[in-house]
Amino acid sequence: MRVLVNNIHSTNATALIKMLKRIKKYKIEVWGTDVAQQGYIAASNMVDKYFQSPDIDEEINFFNFIKPLCENNRIDMVLVCSDKEVRFMSKYKNQINSTIINPDNRIVSLFSDKYKSSIDVEKLGVQIPPIITDFFHAKKIIFRKKCSVSSLGIYIVDFSNSSVIENHFKDGWFAQEFIDGTTYIVDIFADKNGVPKLILPRKKLEVQNASAFRSQIVNHKKIIELCKKIYDHYCIPGLSNIEFIEDKEGKLYFIEINLRFGGSASAGIMASFNYLEQYLEHFLLNYELQSLEYYMQYVGWDSVISRFYEECLFS
Repeated sequence: MRVLVNNIHSTNATALIKMLKRIKKYKIEVWGTDVAQQGYIAASNMVDKYFQSPDIDEEINFFNFIKPLCENNRIDMVLVCSDKEVRFMSKYKNQINSTIINPDNRIVSLFSDKYKSSIDVEKLGVQIPPIITDFFHAKKIIFRKKCSVSSLGIYIVDFSNSSVIENHFKDGWFAQEFIDGTTYIVDIFADKNGVPKLILPRKKLEVQNASAFRSQIVNHKKIIELCKKIYDHYCIPGLSNIEFIEDKEGKLYFIEINLRFGGSASAGIMASFNYLEQYLEHFLLNYELQSLEYYMQYVGWDSVISRFYEECLFS
């Protein structure tokens, strides 16, 4: 079984590579690509074969690189793990002769725009932080770039304390009421029909470099039910994650959906089981999956997981 992971400088990709390497049931070759020469990225020395690639922003060059790489080397599956690759594969996956699990164009287009997706999710009866258009009565707000990744494109301003405010009152940005509360990232593994088979809410306990460094796996019934509701409507297959904020009164607010494996999703795997094995079996070998209830019984609820880093020295 030959699996390709692209743009492997990211924490998402590094985690995927590590989890693939832990699967012993199958003989798996993990191949990787990125723009740097081998050795300049730690993960380039974790894969079985590494290739220097064009920048994915150069779409045609990247396509002309990735298509023959997959086809000439019989790559069984490409694991998509970055926002840029999600958008790229929504255009080109049907032209590449490997198994690639990626939502359709409509879903990718919707959730690439945080403003449009917030409005759309709210129509399902799911609360979002109120969108602010009248700034005269606003107290503390968060400006969000409509199209951005991770925690980039965010600017928080407290009108009662700030003497200077950056100008984000322009197209490409929108404003919401700032919700003071607890952040939850929910890792979701869904089948070919977008039906969740594992829903893992993670409470952020500590953040480093805009990513959850320390998390607690929480059996939060309300969040799990909201995720079921959202996925019943959008039917997102494979690996993805949702962010919520819970205020001090227990109200939950939808923030965003990321249509790929999360940067700290390995925490959920460590607290449950390596569901990448079931992912490969289902999407590549056409195995049937068990029910959500079946897989949820193998989660170590209330576990606290801290990420760790490995230092690599190459001469």
